[in-house]
Amino acid sequence: MFTGMRISFAIIAMTATLAACSSSEPAAAGAQQSASIANSCINPVDIRSQDIVSDKEIRFEMRNGEVWVNTLPRQCPNLKFQGGFTWDIRGGMVCSNQQTIFVKDHGTPCQLGAFTRLPKAE
Repeated sequence: MFTGMRISFAIIAMTATLAACSSSEPAAAGAQQSASIANSCINPVDIRSQDIVSDKEIRFEMRNGEVWVNTLPRQCPNLKFQGGFTWDIRGGMVCSNQQTIFVKDHGTPCQLGAFTRLPKAE
């Protein structure tokens, strides 16, 4: 009985997380300013490229042309120097403040912060 309850709870928790991550539009549709969305998520399958700007900022260019910036809550030592990271993605999406990355060659764990969508270049 407890196993069934645990599985049900896990499914409910996963559903709630995916629902929270499903909204990636800013409150004011069509706004030309950057949009920081507390529960925003990106699909790693849709990442075209990534640029490690500093030990605290990573930019993700998506296949649809959008650019999302993740600002880490703290410095991630050697992230920029090593030029890469690994991550274990569960559930298929990477959501604000919910993903841990590991610095390439060092394995240092760092928490991702909030995602901000940059305005499209005109």
